[in-house]
Amino acid sequence: MTKVKITDPKHKYFGQELPGGCVYYDVYHQGKGGPDLFQIETPEGKESILSTKIDEKDYWEQRRQAEIKKLGANVGDTVRIIRGGSGGCIANFDWKAPHVITKIDSSGHVEWDNGDATGFKPDMEVLSRAAN
Repeated sequence: MTKVKITDPKHKYFGQELPGGCVYYDVYHQGKGGPDLFQIETPEGKESILSTKIDEKDYWEQRRQAEIKKLGANVGDTVRIIRGGSGGCIANFDWKAPHVITKIDSSGHVEWDNGDATGFKPDMEVLSRAAN
């Protein structure tokens, strides 16, 4: 389960990490939607909290790491794409050739070869791991 770090100094649980997650995310962050909404589990019960009062980067990185674990591959790895998932590619992209992962986001979207192709939660075979 993901943890939510409270960064609002006025909040009762300032500085603490509590179980929780995002319940509303404005994909485009346009218009009058305002900040995203999270729900945390406090000793008193569930509480809603705005993204402006938490460490959002930490939360989304936790989600990204969970997706990396599920995928079994990381940025920089050279892979063979077995099933690309929904996404797209440039003309003449060779799906059977080895490709390098250049990005993985918190939802499981993968980018290969600097954007030449993308896929959602693809199946891949790791041919070589990136040096970390």
